[in-house]
Amino acid sequence: MVGGSLLTGLALHSVTPMAPLVGGLVGIAAGAAWGYGHAKGRVIAAGLAVVPLFAMTMGWASALPSAVGFVVSASVLALGLSIGGPRGVRGAIGVGLSALTALVAMWCALRIVNARETATWSTWMTTACGAAAMGMVGVFAMLPRHLKLALDPVQAMIRRLPANLDPEVKNLCDRSITIWNGAKEQLADDGGKDLVRDGVMKTLEVAVKSSEVKVIGTTETELSKRMADLDHRIATTSDAEAKAQYQSARAALDDQRRYRDHIAKGRERLVARMHNHVAALEKFQLAATGLQAARAASTGATAIQQLDELSHDVAASGDALADLELAESPVPVATLAIGAETAPDADSNALA
Repeated sequence: MVGGSLLTGLALHSVTPMAPLVGGLVGIAAGAAWGYGHAKGRVIAAGLAVVPLFAMTMGWASALPSAVGFVVSASVLALGLSIGGPRGVRGAIGVGLSALTALVAMWCALRIVNARETATWSTWMTTACGAAAMGMVGVFAMLPRHLKLALDPVQAMIRRLPANLDPEVKNLCDRSITIWNGAKEQLADDGGKDLVRDGVMKTLEVAVKSSEVKVIGTTETELSKRMADLDHRIATTSDAEAKAQYQSARAALDDQRRYRDHIAKGRERLVARMHNHVAALEKFQLAATGLQAARAASTGATAIQQLDELSHDVAASGDALADLELAESPVPVATLAIGAETAPDADSNALA
């Protein structure tokens, strides 16, 4: 780009005062065509970008038409540079950055040509330096096509993981993250990669929600001691009113134990489903990475069929994990914090 800009600027320095800009535009397009192909389209874009320059003066944005002309030239050149590059959102961002780079390159060329320090230079010297500077800056106009937007939702979910995860659940999360790190590098199939990503995301989401389930209040050992003490009081007391209060407290402790058992069973089922889901992910990853070798052998069709079955297993295990997480919502933890010896409202009134 630098060489093309320099040579074109020198060739035109006696023809037009816009030679540095014209040389820069042509040189940038020529360099892009040399390095990335599509020479015809890029040359046409450069020719169209040059047209507005002949209606301007060498003063930077001396009037609104001049400023508009520079923007138009930079935009047309950017469109030409985008030929053969990425499309969609990434392509649109690339065109915008290329146009901005072209404007900066024009500004650099004009700063050299119009500077007081270069006023004593010869025309061909200022033209050559301005065009070369524009070509140097123009190299960055091709940078957007080498940049890739990498938005990894798994990394965002990892940052949401609480620090107080249960060790077993944390180990399953770590294994899921390891599976994803390997799959995004090894799997070429986008469908399989998306399946693994969704499966890992589901594991991490359930882990985050599982950390919100806490069994608070009396421990199991304390609960057993209190129940044994109340049984002894019920058996030894002779006062009917006191016995009724002890029996009410004993029933409340039974409810607490039942709630604790319900939460423990729900958590055990949740962890078991997470184990099954992570194992299915590992199995799918192993089969998917070995598919390419299997395709080269005679069993390629069988391997593809097995991979398809495994993908259904992963999807089914993920759905089951989500369904269990929703279905096994525990009893509100506030229930476990209720004082067991608190008497019912009627008995409280009687005591009062």
